[in-house]
Amino acid sequence: MKKNKVVAVLGLGLFGASVAKTLAKNGVEVIAMDKYMDHVEEVSSHIINAVQGDFTKLENLEAAFVNKADIAIIATGEQLEVAITTIFHLKKLNIKTIIAKTKNKMYREVLIKVGADRVILPEVEIGIEIGSEIAHARIQDLLELDEDYHIVEIDVEKDWINKMLSELNLNEEKLNVLGVKGEDDKRYSFLLNPSYRFKSGDRVVVLSGNVSINDNAINLENLDEN
Repeated sequence: MKKNKVVAVLGLGLFGASVAKTLAKNGVEVIAMDKYMDHVEEVSSHIINAVQGDFTKLENLEAAFVNKADIAIIATGEQLEVAITTIFHLKKLNIKTIIAKTKNKMYREVLIKVGADRVILPEVEIGIEIGSEIAHARIQDLLELDEDYHIVEIDVEKDWINKMLSELNLNEEKLNVLGVKGEDDKRYSFLLNPSYRFKSGDRVVVLSGNVSINDNAINLENLDEN
């Protein structure tokens, strides 16, 4: 029987509480800890194992059974020494994956060196995500099949307009057209005839090896050269 994933969230401020509640909502077993009781009470209706305690003390982590966690998230990033101390304790408890939040790139380098597997700078990551979303609003990622191939919905490329599907040699660009919806159409047409001629305003669903999502950014180098 597959073991349920257990995640420890240490620090229940706005960021930590959001992570903990989201994990619990999605069926992940969560161990949540914060030194302030009001923070613990904030998540206690969502998480059974939410406890008050100073997670910079090894005995408190052991008492909360944090050693059972597969992943530990240090969700407070203001004080570098707090994160470093907690990472040392988590290493002693043989936690497989340690994720830490921090506030700047210098702290990030330090935390990686002392043993964090991933260090999050929330403002940077959110900025990248929002920037990519706005810049590439014409691309909608529908289904990620693996790291290389996605099914995506795109606006028809300018150089496709007034050309037949058979004229485009899309296989060379790792693109396979699955369906098209005209500007006035309510539904997509699939299994296109090679003689289909693209029109301005078409929306196209393609199987693409050119669109990849990496670090929350959409790479359009090959797909969007206009």
